[in-house]
Amino acid sequence: MLMCLLFVSPLWAMGDGHGQGVFPTVEGERVRYHAYIEMPRATVSGIAVLMREGGVVRGSLFNEFGLTALDFTYDLQRRRVTLHHVVAMMDKWYVRRVIRRDMARLMRCLEQGETQYRNEGRRINYQFLPMAHEVTE
Repeated sequence: MLMCLLFVSPLWAMGDGHGQGVFPTVEGERVRYHAYIEMPRATVSGIAVLMREGGVVRGSLFNEFGLTALDFTYDLQRRRVTLHHVVAMMDKWYVRRVIRRDMARLMRCLEQGETQYRNEGRRINYQFLPMAHEVTE
């Protein structure tokens, strides 16, 4: 069962009309998130970046130290995720399978404007909260 929960971040809700959406909709658009993956025995948190390129969305999840936890692509037409890099502690075939499926479901939630997905069977929460858009000159 696909369960998406809507959570609007106060940082995203604020804005000056220059805020970004929840999912990249045009070529070259980047969306940044505060990312949290909570599992029963571990938590991965950091910053996620999604960028639309042609028929795919490229994504990366970095932890607080700048280490890459995940690199993936989401095929917009097939609605599937391909994992390109997974941090060593999660780089097991059975963990990769769960992450791949769950990230595809999370991407579908983000396309609908929802920022959270919960895998009830595995008790894993995925939350991508859009970061405030910063304008620098």
